[in-house]
Amino acid sequence: MDSRGKSLPPGPLVTDEDIREELRRLFDAGPDSGLVIRVYGEPGEGTAAADAFREMFASLRMYEGKPQDQPLEILVDAPSKAHIARALSVLGHKQHQKRILDHILTTFGRRLIDPLAEILDTTPTGSVTARLTMLRDIFLAHVADLRMTPESQQILSSDLRKLLSDDYLAMVAENEERVQRPRVAMLAQQILRLVGSTFHNALKRWPAHAEQIASSIARRSPKKVRLSEVPKLIRGQITDGIEEFLWIETSADIEGALRPMLAEHQDVMPVTQATLDRSTYREFADACWAIIAEHC
Repeated sequence: MDSRGKSLPPGPLVTDEDIREELRRLFDAGPDSGLVIRVYGEPGEGTAAADAFREMFASLRMYEGKPQDQPLEILVDAPSKAHIARALSVLGHKQHQKRILDHILTTFGRRLIDPLAEILDTTPTGSVTARLTMLRDIFLAHVADLRMTPESQQILSSDLRKLLSDDYLAMVAENEERVQRPRVAMLAQQILRLVGSTFHNALKRWPAHAEQIASSIARRSPKKVRLSEVPKLIRGQITDGIEEFLWIETSADIEGALRPMLAEHQDVMPVTQATLDRSTYREFADACWAIIAEHC
């Protein structure tokens, strides 16, 4: 009763915590397992909801076996080739491919393009001016080493200082900045277009490969699997298949095109590394799985 003496409505017969505890007991599945259980019954709370859960638990306990068997061994058929292919087909939709490409371009921007900016940041105009000033000092020191007469040494040193004046060296450094940065920006755009085009073409070929990948996954899967292990098993096999597909379809093309591209700009950007990191492709596969899980 409340403070006015009226009866309070009874609480739900099955609370959310009751459900979570029962699922933990039945499946040994924690919050990160990926296992989703849906129970369909009459809408609303109270008796109808409790009856729906009671019926589910009674049905599941038919498989429970002996009381000492822990965790509960509920074996189910592994997902079929048709179910896996249906999940993989999600990645063939244009809107999802845009999300995948956005992630890929952002990732490759971080891995391939950011080092170019780092080289620019380590050679600012002030650094170039300092190196040019040092070069001028070296020239003057060599003049002194010639051991000419003082008059001749004075003439040569004076002319060198006039030619390589502070204003002149600052102009050369500024020109280097104006030339280098646009060329590096152009190289970055070329790399971005290369990555985008290569992965876009690969994703367009995805529907033709999805069926083949589904067949391979179904062939490698066990016939029966614990219900609580299904999400982990399927996620692992699908992400493995996506990673391998993207790697085979793109890595050789990107590496092959990067080498001459970087060589062309070697005079302004001393970058020769053109090897891709396979672990990056795992990130792409995980992003693809997130989309599949969201829409299946």
